[in-house]
Amino acid sequence: MNHILAMLAVFFIPWSEAFAANIHSQVPNTINPKAKYIFYSHGYIVEGGNPKPVHPNWGEYDYPGILDALAKIDAVIISEHRAINNNPIAHAQKLQAQVKRLINAGVKPRNITLVGFSRGGFITALVSSELKIADINYALLAACTTRLSNNEDVILTGHVLSIYETSDTVGSCEKAIKRAPQAVSSFKEHSISTGQEHGVFYRPNDVWITLLNSWLETHVSEPPFSIPRSKSIEIEESNTGRVYRVFIQLPRSYKTSPNKKYPVIYTTDGPYVFPNVAGSTRLPMNIGVMKEAIIVGVSYSIGSRGSSSRVRDYTPAKADSWKMETGNASNHLHFFKKDVFPFIESKYRTGPDDRIFIGNSLGGLFGAYILFEAPDTFSSYILGSPSVWFHSHYLLQMHMQEAQSPKKVYLSVGSLEKPEFGEREDMVSGSKSLADKLTKHANISLKFVIIDGASHATAFPTIAVQGLDWILKKDEL
Repeated sequence: MNHILAMLAVFFIPWSEAFAANIHSQVPNTINPKAKYIFYSHGYIVEGGNPKPVHPNWGEYDYPGILDALAKIDAVIISEHRAINNNPIAHAQKLQAQVKRLINAGVKPRNITLVGFSRGGFITALVSSELKIADINYALLAACTTRLSNNEDVILTGHVLSIYETSDTVGSCEKAIKRAPQAVSSFKEHSISTGQEHGVFYRPNDVWITLLNSWLETHVSEPPFSIPRSKSIEIEESNTGRVYRVFIQLPRSYKTSPNKKYPVIYTTDGPYVFPNVAGSTRLPMNIGVMKEAIIVGVSYSIGSRGSSSRVRDYTPAKADSWKMETGNASNHLHFFKKDVFPFIESKYRTGPDDRIFIGNSLGGLFGAYILFEAPDTFSSYILGSPSVWFHSHYLLQMHMQEAQSPKKVYLSVGSLEKPEFGEREDMVSGSKSLADKLTKHANISLKFVIIDGASHATAFPTIAVQGLDWILKKDEL
């Protein structure tokens, strides 16, 4: 008899108390600063007393089951069962306060995730818009209704994941993101096609749970090493809709010198050139022998292979002999002018008169093309092993526009960048021909260096730091 009563007692425990110990309705009293925290905000139908309401078309909303599924993640789950007719703005403010409490207790923003479905997703978006903390993660499940997509006051920030069902009336979050793409740290979106409409998110369906878990492994797990004071954003090319990842590093004194303006070093081939430049300039900038600068690395268009993107964007002419697309340099220069520069110069303390270009190989060719076509785009140029040979030395046949203001150009190549040392092209000869052409222009101050013993694979790090030392070396030294 006692055994039966004990079983009945367990059965009648309120559902919110019956789950694992890592599920809470509010931030727990004891906060572990090393733990990961996930907030889940349910849909409108669950508001009230019933945790398993039934929709006439979409069936039961298994709120407890969803929390149970989230509880399998190594995180503290926080989810309040909202009262009926709950005010979304008031609840968003309550969530903001709880997130701030976690951060004040030492929890790193990257270890905080807010997941919201439908109205819960709208609430989550409000939190994202108000907190404006770059490293917090937000997962929006069928959340971008017309109300959210058209609400100019809601600006999504942080790392954003969107999952929507193609048979549902609630679709993509792209419109909400495009309102201010520079505000988000990253954006990932998945569409699923189950035919279950809005109801697919009523239960812990593996099709969306798996996508959520996979994303959480990236954004909630311990991150790899990152370059100090750096971030990664995405900038859309207004003419084509292509999206490019852009890396940004601020100088060490940026926060402590609020009235200081800085030059900007713009690099091509972001994944390779950006860490090279950031690493090689750290010591000379920190000890004061080189002027501090903002470093911006423009990477490749998302969805394209790096090789395809760079061949397309860095070459100045269409070459029919190439299998990959070529000849987009003019449009890529327009992307820098129309999209990249306005973003950087509106957000950071810099201006158009102090831009430095760094490019290597095809990136060096692109820089030389800019120098020929629109020399006043940058104040200084570092051209590393430029691919002057491209399309039968097309660059050398171009007419070079005269710069309106003095330009410093550092041109360099490795001594071993010749066919007799295993290279396919004679980069040394091409660089010499380019140097000869540049010396004929009055507003160009050229420094041409051949690096002894360097090949095409090894020359660039030396070119970058030596070129920047020449351009940014403090006058008093």
